[in-house]
Amino acid sequence: MAKTDMNDFEKRLNRIDKIHEAGGAFEATGSLGRSYFDSMRPKSRRGLPLRGLALLVAGILLVKGMMLAQIGAEEYSNRVAILANGNMVEQIGAWVLHADPATRYIASVLSPLIH
Repeated sequence: MAKTDMNDFEKRLNRIDKIHEAGGAFEATGSLGRSYFDSMRPKSRRGLPLRGLALLVAGILLVKGMMLAQIGAEEYSNRVAILANGNMVEQIGAWVLHADPATRYIASVLSPLIH
């Protein structure tokens, strides 16, 4: 009987050692132990960085609006047309740089500040 009790005791010690190695510990009922604080810790999100993408789009629109306000609508459209007649990379640049309504609005707001 003593042999089986000792085996159970050794198994329990091994299990407790594994829990301690993994960072766990004994927690009394009703105490605020590690499991409580781990559950309250904000989970890391690895999704699509929407804030970064929104800032990128806003920056591109701001740069386009500044260029449009500085060189004028006619010259801007001429330069975009030249890009549209180029190779594939230039065509993609022309598509990105075309004067959309948001760009025209930003240019109308920035034009009095620039001139």
